[in-house]
Amino acid sequence: MNSHVLYLALGTYRVRAAREQVKELASSGSRVSLVVLDAPEWREALEELGRLDGVDVVRIAPDKDGSAWAPAKKLAGARSGPFAQADTVIAGDAQALPVAWIAQRRRPGIELRLEPHGAGRAVEPADLAVLTPWYPSPNNPYAGSFVQAATSAVAGHFDRVTVLHTEDWSGRASAPLNDAIRVTVDRLQERAALGHVLDTDEGTLLRVAVPLVHRKYYAPWVDAQTDALRSALPTGRIEAPVVHAHTGVYGGVLATRLARPDARIVVTEHSSFLDKVFAQGPAERLYAEMLERVDAVMCVSSVLREQIVQRYPEHADKVGVVPNAIALDRFTPGPERSPELLRWLYIGRLLQPKGVKELLEGFALIAAEEPRATLTMVGHGACEEELRARGAELGLGDRFRILPPVAPEAVGPLMHEYDLLVHASKQETFGMTVVEAIASGLPVLATRSGGPEETMAGLESVAGALMDVSDDPQVIADAYRRLREHTGELDLPHARKVIEDRVGYEAVAKQLLAVYGGALPPVPSAPAAEADDVDRPDEAVVPEGEPEARPVSVAETTAREQGEPVGRAVVLALTPAKPRRIVDFTNHLVEKGVEVTLVTAQAPALWERLDLDASVPVVSVGDAEKKLRIPRAERFLVYRAPRAVLRRARRIAAKNREAIGPELAVATVQRAHTKVANAFHKKVFNRGYKEVRPQLFARIAKRRVLPELRLDLVDHVFVSDINSTVTGWKWAKSHPHLKVTASLDRSVYEPK
Repeated sequence: MNSHVLYLALGTYRVRAAREQVKELASSGSRVSLVVLDAPEWREALEELGRLDGVDVVRIAPDKDGSAWAPAKKLAGARSGPFAQADTVIAGDAQALPVAWIAQRRRPGIELRLEPHGAGRAVEPADLAVLTPWYPSPNNPYAGSFVQAATSAVAGHFDRVTVLHTEDWSGRASAPLNDAIRVTVDRLQERAALGHVLDTDEGTLLRVAVPLVHRKYYAPWVDAQTDALRSALPTGRIEAPVVHAHTGVYGGVLATRLARPDARIVVTEHSSFLDKVFAQGPAERLYAEMLERVDAVMCVSSVLREQIVQRYPEHADKVGVVPNAIALDRFTPGPERSPELLRWLYIGRLLQPKGVKELLEGFALIAAEEPRATLTMVGHGACEEELRARGAELGLGDRFRILPPVAPEAVGPLMHEYDLLVHASKQETFGMTVVEAIASGLPVLATRSGGPEETMAGLESVAGALMDVSDDPQVIADAYRRLREHTGELDLPHARKVIEDRVGYEAVAKQLLAVYGGALPPVPSAPAAEADDVDRPDEAVVPEGEPEARPVSVAETTAREQGEPVGRAVVLALTPAKPRRIVDFTNHLVEKGVEVTLVTAQAPALWERLDLDASVPVVSVGDAEKKLRIPRAERFLVYRAPRAVLRRARRIAAKNREAIGPELAVATVQRAHTKVANAFHKKVFNRGYKEVRPQLFARIAKRRVLPELRLDLVDHVFVSDINSTVTGWKWAKSHPHLKVTASLDRSVYEPK
C-alpha cells in the first residue's frame, strides 16, 4: 500500500492495535500521519513509532472532559495538515470514528477504513461458522487462543470455515462524543463498513468492530454486537449449516438471532462470569432463550455445567462437557527440574480473583526460609502496581519480578526456565496454563478452583499437587512444602500422556465433530456412592461442607404433619431500600412453615431474580400506582411529551445520511432535557409526592390487595419501609387481631 494514510486513534483502549498496524503500514512503504490523544498510555508506543521512517506523529491535547473530540474536529477542518493530505483514513478506535466520518465528508475522495486490510470484501457462505467475541487480533493477540485452538482442531474436516469475530471497541468518552460515536456507527452499519475480511490458517476471518463505550449491562452489549455483525453479513444472517458459538450470552445469543432456521447451533461455554449474567434480568432471559433454541451446549468443565443445570434443569439433557483443545505439539518436556522447586512461575492476568496477592504473600513465607527461591509473574492486570509495591515492601528485591505477557508459542520455552507453576485462582472454568505446564514437564501446584482439579483428576500425585482455595497465604506455603517432600514421586511424562488423551487436538476434535453431527455432548458421570453410605440407609448422610439441618420445633412438626402452616403472615415491602434483606427474611419464615404473602410496588421479576421462595405469592401494586393521575400527569408533561417532540426532530435531522451535525445537535438537546427532567423529578416532584405517597399506597392496597387477602386468617404483618407504614396502620386499625410490626423479627414464630 503506497499511499498517504491518516491513522486516527483518539482514545487509549486500542494503543496496541495502532502500534502494530502503523508499523505494518510503514514497512509496506506507506506514509503515515498518526493522530493520537496526548495521554500517558501512548508514551511508550509513540517513542517507538516516532523513530520509524515515513511516520509523523500528531498529538492532540485533551479538552476539559479528557476527550480529543472538539480539538480533532478543528484539525479535520484545517485547509492544510494531515487531514488535507491523506488519501486513506483509518479510524483505529471508537473515539476516532466521528472525526474520520467528518474527514471523509469534507474530502469525498478519501477512503474510510477501520483496519489496513480486508475492507470492502464480502464474507462467503461456509460449511462451519465459528462465532466468538474473543479471537487473536492486533489489539489483543492472545485473546481467544482457546477458540482458535478449537477451530484449528476441526478445520481440516470442512472445506469452508468462517470465523465471525465481534471485537469489542471500548474506552472512555464524554457525553457529546458518545452521541457522535452512536450516530457514526449507525451510518457505518448502513454501509456495511464495520467488518473486514481476512485469510487465516483456520479459514476466513470476518472481524467486526463493535464500538460500545459503556459496558455495564450485558443485554445492550449483545444488542450492539448483533447489529454490528448483521450489518457485516451480505444476507444479514450466518450462511452455514453448522454454527459453533463461543460463550452463551454473546456468541450463543447472536447465533440464535442470525443463524439460518435450519442451522445446527452448538455453544461452547467458557465464561467465568455466569453469576453476573444471571444477576441481570434481561441477560438472564437472553440466556434462557438461547438454551431453548440451541441444539447443544458444551461446557469446558463440570463446574460450569453444574452452574447452568442448576439454573435451568429443564435443559440438562443438552448440556455436557467438552474441554478446551490444547495445541500440545507446541509444548515439549524441558530440562530436568530441581527437586527443590525453587523457581516459581505464574502465568495469567494479574487480578485478585486469580489469587495473585495470596500467591505473593505465600511465596514471601517460603522466601524467608529459602534465600534462593524466586517468583516470576507473567501477565498484566489491575493488581500489577500493587504487587510491585508489596514485593518491594517485603524486601524481595529481584527475587520477585513481573514480566509482560508472551505469545502463545513462547509459553512452552518460558516454562523450561522454571521449576514449578503455581496457580492460586479462586475460581477457574478450565485452567489453560495448568495443562500447558504438564505438557512442558513442569510440576504444578494449583487450587481446587474448578477447572484445574478436573484437569488434574487422577494426576495429583504424579503432576504436582492441589491445594484448597483460601485467603490465607499459609495454605500455599504449606502445600508447597508438602509437594517438595514428594517430588521424587512425580511422573510428568505419564501425566502428559493422560492430558493428551483428554485435551489434545485429536481427542477434542473427535468430540466436537460428533456434536456437530448431531450427538449430544458427554455428561460427566456422577461419583459412585461410598460403601459406608449404602450400608447404612437409616442414617442421614450430610455431604462434606454442607451445614447440618436445623432442629425442627414440636410446633412445626405437628403443624406439618397435619398439613397446617405454623402461621400466616404478610410482608409489606412496597418500596424497600434493601429487597435482598426482605427475601432472606421471607424465605426464613417459609422454612419455618409460615404461609407468607409479599405485597410490593416493585415488579415480581425482581423478587424472582433475588431467589424468593417460589411458594410465596407476590401481589404487586406497581401498575396501579402508575395509573394514578398525579404520577401520570408528571410523566406526560415532564418526560413523554418533550421526548416525543425531540424524537421526531431527530428523525428529521437523521434524514441527511451524510452529515452527522444536525442529528448531534438534537442529541445534545435530548441530553439536556433528560438532565433537567430528572432534576425536576428528583428535587421538585418527589419532595411533594413522597408526602402523599404512603396515603396513596394505602388506598391502592384497600382497593387492589385486600380482596386477595384473608386478613382474618393472617396473624402477623411485617412493615419493611416508610411507604408501607400507613397501609400497615390502617390494617391494624380495621383488624385488631393482627400483630403489625416494623421489626423483621425472626423469633416471632419460635415456640414459647
